[in-house]
Amino acid sequence: MDPHKMSLPEILDNFRARNVTFKLKDGTQRTIFVNEIEDEDDDQPELLFMADEPEDDVWISDVVSAVPV
Repeated sequence: MDPHKMSLPEILDNFRARNVTFKLKDGTQRTIFVNEIEDEDDDQPELLFMADEPEDDVWISDVVSAVPV
């Protein structure tokens, strides 16, 4: 799934409160439990998939695709 082509409600429905595997622009894959999703309305510069630890967070600008697992 390409979250860049999805509306915010679709992103929330598909990725919040579940494990998600992200394929990143640098060619790596990361699987995290997405606790919350924040965007510009939450004072973030862009959409942010928030993990348990801030260093595991994933910015949408780094994402090629995402799949809930």
